[in-house]
Amino acid sequence: MLIPIAALLLTYALTALIATLAAVVLWRPLSILLAELCGTEQRSRFWAVWSVVMMVATPMLSVSLRGVATDPTELVQGTMTSALMGVLLALVGMGFAVWSRTPRHAFHDA
Repeated sequence: MLIPIAALLLTYALTALIATLAAVVLWRPLSILLAELCGTEQRSRFWAVWSVVMMVATPMLSVSLRGVATDPTELVQGTMTSALMGVLLALVGMGFAVWSRTPRHAFHDA
């Protein structure tokens, strides 16, 4: 059994690690995609940073909404579930935003 403050700190540390890993992996492809969609470097840089902040903040919020377990197994399982759901939610939101702004080419039958 962990003391509650240790469990809370471990929860946030694990969540920050998972979210930061996702943000680091996606930074380069997201920056390239946003540079193409936004038109200017300043706009694409802003949206890339905003996306990374959301990718970290959403899992942290997700984990904060649930109770903290003091049993190590429950703590890791609950934290991983909430953190990954938060990352997934952030990615779905970003994916929809990018998809809705991606130009579509009309297909014509020859």
